[in-house]
Amino acid sequence: MARGYQDLPFWKGYKGGTKGEFWISFDNSKTFKKFLSLNGIISWPIIINNRVYFLYDNDGKSNLYSVNLDGSELRQHTFLEYCRNASSDGKLIVFQHKGDLYLFNPQKDELRKLDISIFTDRKKRKPHFVSTFDYITDGKIGNEYLAIVSRGKVFIMKPFEGPAYQLGEKQGVKYYSIQVTPDGKVIATNDKRELLILSLDGEKKINVNLGRIESMKISPDGKKLLVSNNKLELWLVELDSGNAKLIDKSEYGIITEMDWHPNSEWFAYSFPEGPYTRSIKLGNVSGKIIRITSPYGDDFSPSFDPDGRYLYFLSVRHLDPTADKVIFNMSFQKAIKPYLVTLANVYSPFNQPLEEIKDKKEIEIEGIQDRVIPFPVDEDVYVKIEGAKGNKVFLLTFPVKGNLSQDETLGKLLVYDLDNESLDTYLENVRFFSLSLDKSKILVQLKDGVRLFDVSTKPDLNAQGKKGGVVDLSRVKVLVDPEKEWKQMLSEAWELIKENYWNEKRLNNWDEVINKYLPLVDRISTRFELADLINEMQGEAKTSHSYQYVYSYETDDPLFTYGLGAEVKFENGCFKITRIYKGDPTNENERSPLRDPGVQLEEGDCIVSIDGESITYRQIEYYLMNKENVTLDVITKDGKKRRVYVRLLKNEKYLLYRDWVERNREYVHEKTNNKVGYIHIPDMMFQGFAEFYRLFVSEFDKEGLIVDARFNRGGFISGLILSRLLLKRQGEVVSRNRKPIPEPYMSSPPKLVEVVNEYAGSDGDIFTYLFKKYKLGVVIGKRTWGGVIGISLRHTLADRTVVTQPEHAVHFYEIGLQIENQGVEPDIEVDIPPGEKRDLQLDKAIEMISGK
Repeated sequence: MARGYQDLPFWKGYKGGTKGEFWISFDNSKTFKKFLSLNGIISWPIIINNRVYFLYDNDGKSNLYSVNLDGSELRQHTFLEYCRNASSDGKLIVFQHKGDLYLFNPQKDELRKLDISIFTDRKKRKPHFVSTFDYITDGKIGNEYLAIVSRGKVFIMKPFEGPAYQLGEKQGVKYYSIQVTPDGKVIATNDKRELLILSLDGEKKINVNLGRIESMKISPDGKKLLVSNNKLELWLVELDSGNAKLIDKSEYGIITEMDWHPNSEWFAYSFPEGPYTRSIKLGNVSGKIIRITSPYGDDFSPSFDPDGRYLYFLSVRHLDPTADKVIFNMSFQKAIKPYLVTLANVYSPFNQPLEEIKDKKEIEIEGIQDRVIPFPVDEDVYVKIEGAKGNKVFLLTFPVKGNLSQDETLGKLLVYDLDNESLDTYLENVRFFSLSLDKSKILVQLKDGVRLFDVSTKPDLNAQGKKGGVVDLSRVKVLVDPEKEWKQMLSEAWELIKENYWNEKRLNNWDEVINKYLPLVDRISTRFELADLINEMQGEAKTSHSYQYVYSYETDDPLFTYGLGAEVKFENGCFKITRIYKGDPTNENERSPLRDPGVQLEEGDCIVSIDGESITYRQIEYYLMNKENVTLDVITKDGKKRRVYVRLLKNEKYLLYRDWVERNREYVHEKTNNKVGYIHIPDMMFQGFAEFYRLFVSEFDKEGLIVDARFNRGGFISGLILSRLLLKRQGEVVSRNRKPIPEPYMSSPPKLVEVVNEYAGSDGDIFTYLFKKYKLGVVIGKRTWGGVIGISLRHTLADRTVVTQPEHAVHFYEIGLQIENQGVEPDIEVDIPPGEKRDLQLDKAIEMISGK
């Protein structure tokens, strides 16, 4: 049997902790012994004629190999690119390779490709229409025309009436960023890295090559364009001539936010000054640059007043800490405030003199750094500010909300009136907004549609049509041709790795990769197969974290099977309850419905019917499919008949997880006489942070602590957890009527042990390495996964699928990049053989921390 391996077509040449190993039993599965481990993924073991055949990824090429039953005499039988999914009838072996099935005959050592013809209409490849609203990724309003991007296609229309026209190429090209000119043309960029002017007359290419364009902003006169790219540069492009001038370049981040002064000569942008700092800079088309704010804060979202008097921006400057309600810590939950800069040396709108003073609209550079004024409003979680006509300033803010929620977080759009210095709610349930070129109209995407309003009027969401600002998107017909779109998506995923891979010198022969995979698009028939093909193509980078998160496989919604939070056994025409999972009954979704008030069933009780249907099928899932509530007829273990009404769990994973954690914690407490605590960290994200502190608050005052990082899915908060563990106990606070409390408060105990396995990876790798590096304690278990090239989630394909590229390589001073494709070795290796019911790794941790 194969253990500890993952099918990783998106990471070829993998050699980390989950590369797999083979175990074998010679006594009908009573005992197993490890007999094969190679320097790469081994999978799909098949025994034929006293040899074990399997697939082996040997440095990026997966082929069929075999060994004797003792693991000796390794032989390679195929010499193809990447074989997958081997299976056998006991005589012959079949596997997949590049969309074909191959058959291998071990007796003859013979390989042949199977010629298979399946007569199907390949329905999923046929052109079809999709929802315009579901796939909107950009929207801009000019002075008269509205343009949107949906499913990578550009459409232009009048806001409230008339037809919508698709601009540019109809199929096979993805447009992803647009601007609208004063005369109704659309500036767009596409997946070919082209900058284009689109109109009803066709498209005109602007002859510049600026790399992968990240964002852009057109000047009010429609003649100039600010462009930022993935090389961290900001360019100024003259649309008529195509001349391009490099304005600025950061060493830390992409320049994504910029705006134009109404005179089209000056512009402002947010400039990344450091890993976590940004300043506001003022630039001129001549190339002159002035830093307005210091490089030591976080200043963003610059926007000019349409009359040219002020520059608005948001800043994280006013830090007023709030106490955390669970852990001993402080945080800045609402730290963002709007600011303005008076562009001329005049009074701010918040400090006007009695006499009327004529507005000055020129920009006076001298002393401009001293003319930064905060708005007289409270801090909040502002994300965007824009100045509008009529002395209005729009602010988009989002609520402070827990990150474990699955619900979409929608914002509140506020409007500040400079004339009467008031802040009011303009709209709620907002996703994003943008202003027209002249800043007299506001385009808003709500949860259920797109609206366009005059900035001087109060929106009426109950009204329909133009009065309610409703943009009728049914005029936009988005036709998708999968044959062309799939080729474009595969090509773009390839291009994104080429553009963003962390070290281009290590991306060997990448130009050849697309030619290998693009012809295979003609072989696939479904969106799922495209995802598999993209995985294989990205796997050629031979690096971790080349992922994709598919928005929709375009299949029918599955039927949910709800759960009882229990194990049952079919026995004599009933389902006997053999185990009821016990989580934390006070937490939502962490208690078995069988233990709900009024139900209170016990292990040993027998379910004889469900919703009046006698038990005839052996699988209980049949009776629970697509049901949220059921009626159970039960015979209790003492012979009584009961009828109970049960509200099922939609997802049992939280209950099963809590049951596992609590059993481990109780076991550690029992074995150590309550002297040692236990914590499990499921990931290095929001759930992992919550789980760590959920347990830490009750375990930190013990003599020792076992930190279980097995199955840790990675993330980005290992430093937060390590900082708590590094705060070591140095004493205690003694009071008259209570037990001593560790000092510093909530510091970690003197003895720590980490338990880890091959399924802990990414930030779980980093956590384990630093746990050892900081000498926090002994690490017990198996070598970790071994993937530490970080990613961002900013790139989406035409169908909203997120694709990631290995962008940020974690190097440590002593070992460099050695964790990547290797993992972190434990101090003491402990495996759990197949069939072993004891947790040998946890037992060893208890032994070590107890000093035995």
